[in-house]
Amino acid sequence: MTEEHVPVLIVGGGTVGLSTSVALARHGVRSLVVERRATTSIHPRATGVQPPAREFFRAMGLEEAMREASTDLQPSMSKVNVEPSLAEADLASVRRYPTPPDEVLAVTKRISPTDIGPCSQDQIDRMLVAAAAERGIAVRFSTQLESLTQDESGVTATLLDTETGERSTVHADYLVGADGAGSRVRREIGLTMSGLDKLGEPMINMMFKADLSDLVRGHEFAFAEVRTGEVEGILLTINNRDRWVFHFTYDAENESLDDYPPERCAEIARKAIGVPDIEVEILARLAWQMSARVVDQLRVGRVLMAGDAAHTIPPVGAFGMSTGIGDAYNLGWKLAMVINGQAGDGLLDAYQDERLPIAQFTCEQAKLRFRFMELHWDNSPEAAEEKAKIKIADPLVTGFGFQYTAGAVVGARSVLPSLEDVELNLDGSPGTRLPHLWVERKGEKTSTLDLAGAGFAILAGEDGDAWHAAAEKIAEETGLPLTAYRVGKDVRDPDGTFTAATGITAKGALLVRPDNFIAWRERGEHEDAYQHLSALISGLLDRN
Repeated sequence: MTEEHVPVLIVGGGTVGLSTSVALARHGVRSLVVERRATTSIHPRATGVQPPAREFFRAMGLEEAMREASTDLQPSMSKVNVEPSLAEADLASVRRYPTPPDEVLAVTKRISPTDIGPCSQDQIDRMLVAAAAERGIAVRFSTQLESLTQDESGVTATLLDTETGERSTVHADYLVGADGAGSRVRREIGLTMSGLDKLGEPMINMMFKADLSDLVRGHEFAFAEVRTGEVEGILLTINNRDRWVFHFTYDAENESLDDYPPERCAEIARKAIGVPDIEVEILARLAWQMSARVVDQLRVGRVLMAGDAAHTIPPVGAFGMSTGIGDAYNLGWKLAMVINGQAGDGLLDAYQDERLPIAQFTCEQAKLRFRFMELHWDNSPEAAEEKAKIKIADPLVTGFGFQYTAGAVVGARSVLPSLEDVELNLDGSPGTRLPHLWVERKGEKTSTLDLAGAGFAILAGEDGDAWHAAAEKIAEETGLPLTAYRVGKDVRDPDGTFTAATGITAKGALLVRPDNFIAWRERGEHEDAYQHLSALISGLLDRN
């Protein structure tokens, strides 16, 4: 049996596991990703990509790759209801429900520098595998976890190569469990989950190949609710040409996936399409049950959980994948700083303190949208009032208008200002995502979200010389990845809005983390900026 050591072993080579590996590589930390499947999943699983997930890819240097991966679905920005079939409906005149709504698009363009739109998750996974290879990350498919043990020095995992039958032992400083809803890691460490195991009716997801390009060209959609009288389900586009997914309910008490062989599934697809003789090839089938569960802990010793292994979020609202990517973004820099000796192990407790409440909040929001499905799709002013009454948050608030109230933040508010207006929340307060503003650095237009890079950054007002000098001194003395900018001096603020947008004066400052969340804010000057900032950073990073 072979043995090896890696700083981080990531179990699960889906979107979240691969994102975690790329996030670690950004900070120079080597990881090994193992995935039980023989390749990335061909099932798209999700197509909704929230703006924070796109900001993550942007920060990782993958914005252009993500743009290319999204090309096929660029026109797919609406939901439609069709009867009695796709072919018999008038796609040119059918009512369309924008996904996302127009007002959400408008706000997103103001508060984020990223592109907007869907992308098939299988495309994202392929992009991430390529990014991992470029960064020298080892990704081993057909490799499953058999067991793990841990002690104060690290984690020992036994892996099985399912193609050769050979076993190997990996010793890792830390292990990340990103192996999906049925997580073996979670079972091995005895973690429990709270919430609903079953939400809604059990469904079959069938992916098929059929050329519908002539049928939908010029009238593309993200997904269509189809009711034929014989067949009801949801048709999702994967590339607007020949790859599609159809979800439909089945009687799980009396039926199984075996009762839906490829031939039967192909006939169901033809009925939904409305073209009896169209050629249909079933590419994959799986049975699934919507659930709404969150793990009770995100950390057990040197094992940390992320993605669906930590939370299964109902698909209404398309928050699941993006929440998992948020886990990767948050965990990546923390784990890297601990491994690189720049922070104490206590920083990893902040991962749980920050991300567990967000997973719980997001899961509850998705459940509310599932329960009140008509309200979810209704974007009228009257519906907005009803949503406010039952505390359905604006999708941008759920996506990235939240705040961390504990963890690696100082001076966070205890209550979020608004569930309806994301811009009220992104005001420079500690625990929130840094407001996006277009600024100029060295003559080039850039976002404030680009200033911190892979480290921390002090963003001071134009007269924040003391904070700027303190940060430079701390970086020189400690070797910490810490940069400093005086916005208005080192960085040009064309609109002169930085201080108002972030809630500081010209002599104040923000401490921005590698994930672009604000760790601390001082509205003005301090009598001893160096001592104050030095003690603050030491506390945040558990360096005391």
